[in-house]
Amino acid sequence: MGGALAWTLLLPLLLPESDGWDLSCAVSSADVDWSAEFRDTCLNFSGLNLSLPQNQSLRAPEVRLLDLSANRLSELPATFFSGLQRLQLLNVLQNPLSRVDGALAARCDLDLRADCRCALASWHQVRRDNCSGQTPLLCWDTAAGSQRNLSAFLEVSCAPGLAPATIAAAAASGCLLLGIAIAGPLLAWRLWRRRVARSPDAGKPWAAQDGPKPGSGLQPRYSSRNSRKSQVVTPPRPSTPDYENMFVGQPGAEHQWAGQG
Repeated sequence: MGGALAWTLLLPLLLPESDGWDLSCAVSSADVDWSAEFRDTCLNFSGLNLSLPQNQSLRAPEVRLLDLSANRLSELPATFFSGLQRLQLLNVLQNPLSRVDGALAARCDLDLRADCRCALASWHQVRRDNCSGQTPLLCWDTAAGSQRNLSAFLEVSCAPGLAPATIAAAAASGCLLLGIAIAGPLLAWRLWRRRVARSPDAGKPWAAQDGPKPGSGLQPRYSSRNSRKSQVVTPPRPSTPDYENMFVGQPGAEHQWAGQG
């Protein structure tokens, strides 16, 4: 509640005077009934940790200033503001906005007070395309503690292509490429190991030797570069009986026997 009171006191300093508005309206009670009708021109729901209904409009036909600051709001549903025809200033400072409905931004007479965030890009685009002659949109720079031109902030801090969906897609693509880079060499290594395992010569110490494999019936051949060429020795021819000498110049056995007879 102390933070809400501080924002209530600080609000008149942050917002310019407009049409003599009373910017110091009291903070409403914590128990807010959104179905009730409010007849005030200034409603202050700051610092109450509220959430806005998505499909229900705020019944406040006379409200001109609505303070929803410091409520941890992530979006501003258009339905909630559809019945606020006289609303001219909406304070959503100190809220982590991630989405602002374009239909709300199309109300050119509505002044938005919000922290500088990329979620205001849709608000800026709709205003630029539909509201001519408007003063430059401002946002609250929490780091600098001062107001800043919204267009300049979006150009520097929210470059095109840095949307959350784009960042998520880029991160997913990066993870996929990293996985391929890691799995590619591993798969190639496994295929090489499988091919080596299937090879008949794999793992045999004699595969690289210059000689026949065991069981082939061949003798290993050894050679030396420095050894001399061995002489070829012709084996001796087997001795054969000299049949010519036996029969030439010697009488046959039959003649010898005949002479003896």
